Amino acid sequence: MMQDKIILGLLLDGDKSSYDIKKNMEKSTGYFYNTSQGSIQPALKKLIQAGHVTFSEEHQGARVKKVYTITNKGEKEFLEWAGQPISLEKPRDPALAKIFFFNYVELDRKLELIEEYLLEIENVVSTLKMMKHISAEQIKKSNQPLDTGKVNSRLATLQFGLDYYIFLNEWYKKYLKQLKEERGIEDEGN
Repeated sequence: MMQDKIILGLLLDGDKSSYDIKKNMEKSTGYFYNTSQGSIQPALKKLIQAGHVTFSEEHQGARVKKVYTITNKGEKEFLEWAGQPISLEKPRDPALAKIFFFNYVELDRKLELIEEYLLEIENVVSTLKMMKHISAEQIKKSNQPLDTGKVNSRLATLQFGLDYYIFLNEWYKKYLKQLKEERGIEDEGN
């Protein structure tokens, strides 16, 4: 399962609590692979049972925090997966599924839905641009030697995400324009 591999990869960067894993996913892989806190716990349990992850308990006052660590077996599993051929997957886009059936939706509602969706896309583009800028600033300020391979691959996925959402933004703007032109034609006919 993809989520298991993502967790293993994040643990290669260092030990983390399930909360830390979730936060790391939100700021990185969450832009191309959805997950929830509710799915992370079962995935960690499965990884522990498989011998890919262990955990220790840290006491913070009255609270006990589990911190997860990748095992040698888990690292081997992850590296084997990472080195396998990349498979082409069909895109899963709920927005396109809706648009496929847009003929059942009134034109004004279509316009409203697309305009709302464009706002969401523009927010993601802004966030990714900010993340790219922050990443570049952090790299400049870093006084420690960088793992340039890791930095470059992560920046590449960030750029892919940015390019993808910019493409979506442009495509939906064209589609919105097309819908508005249809309305103009409809208005002339009335």
